[in-house]
Amino acid sequence: MVGGIAWLFNGDILGARLLNAFLALAIGLTIYVGGRGILGHFPAWFGALMFLGYSQSVIHFRWIYPHNAVAFGLLITLLAILRRSRPKVDWMAGAGLGIAAMSHPLFIHGMIAALLSRIKQPRSWFRLATPPTIVIFLSLVCALFRYWPEHWLFQDLSDLFEFYLASSSQSGSGIKAIENIRVFYCYDFFHIGAAVGGFLCLRRRLYPIAIFVFVISALLLQNRQNIPIFYYQAVTFLPALSLAWSGGFRVLLSWLRRFGRGSTTVSRSAATIGLILAMLSIGRAVPESLSGHLISRNDFWVTQIPEEVEHASRWLNERVAQSDLVICNPNIAWLLHCRVADLMQATAWRGKRTFTFERPVSRERFLFPADVNEARYVVVGDIDQRWTFLQPGVADIAYQLADEKWPVVWQGRFYLILENPNLKAN
Repeated sequence: MVGGIAWLFNGDILGARLLNAFLALAIGLTIYVGGRGILGHFPAWFGALMFLGYSQSVIHFRWIYPHNAVAFGLLITLLAILRRSRPKVDWMAGAGLGIAAMSHPLFIHGMIAALLSRIKQPRSWFRLATPPTIVIFLSLVCALFRYWPEHWLFQDLSDLFEFYLASSSQSGSGIKAIENIRVFYCYDFFHIGAAVGGFLCLRRRLYPIAIFVFVISALLLQNRQNIPIFYYQAVTFLPALSLAWSGGFRVLLSWLRRFGRGSTTVSRSAATIGLILAMLSIGRAVPESLSGHLISRNDFWVTQIPEEVEHASRWLNERVAQSDLVICNPNIAWLLHCRVADLMQATAWRGKRTFTFERPVSRERFLFPADVNEARYVVVGDIDQRWTFLQPGVADIAYQLADEKWPVVWQGRFYLILENPNLKAN
């Protein structure tokens, strides 16, 4: 879908960003329309506003992540599972898991939560599991067809498993897992309220919300201590956190009505408080968004000056042919009309291990040589200075550029372009 909308917008990133923004609006609408029959009109509307007004929703649904589609799929699944099990409802839940499975492997967390929610209805498991199973099977078949006659798929799956296993052991072992979860839910008011709402949802009709919130939390957060900063990973269950707000609010309303013996004054007062909370969230996000001061938590690692990247890309496009190679990070690579490879791929080409290339990669896996010696230019950007050169093996390329005295032919505040002295442009 992102590729299709990018094609319609002639490669302009605006198209993909609009697609993700409309996905956020679809999630908000789905929370209200799908939740009002179970939670009530006002609690469902309240949860939709909390989702749309939360700063991380505004930020990450402007960006382009597959996690955003996982969030939409898991929301459909959760709203279906909140209803009584029957074939139509279960197939709808399975369809949501299928949407999530099309997007990212993290869908598996939602699938586990869904199966646990239907633990007493084993006949529904087949309907839940069939759509994501079909998606995964077709994905593997497409990969085998794409790689044929090579058997790289099995190596890739093995590498992916080892990568996640190593990551889990580093950031989620022992007491770290509990600490990761504690830090996440104590980070701000939205998460504290979602945690409280999750506990309040431990009731007969609302318990699937609690299961989704706490099961996905345990599976996702236990080995990701960097989520408060790199929040995109938690977007997968951000709608579930918003539904926890809705469910908790519904429980509180029922308690207040019982305490007030059905008094409409008590209900209206509670509704007013909920409306104020939602408006405070939106009221803070809107001016920050319009003024450009809505800053992501991982701002240090993102593109600092987009205009500078555009200027650098135009300078390069005026001097390279399609067959030329430029070593650069993906933040500028997508704008160039030539062959591109990043510094980690160039490191892997040398047969060295680095981040995401923990095993040496055969050169036949490359579409073209990612050899620094054959590159006409090497682009060093903000992300490279702040992150890439810190990865194993990558610094060796920086030492080579310094030893061979590659001249700086273009420089901005955060970006600089070095030219290969052995391949100087005419």
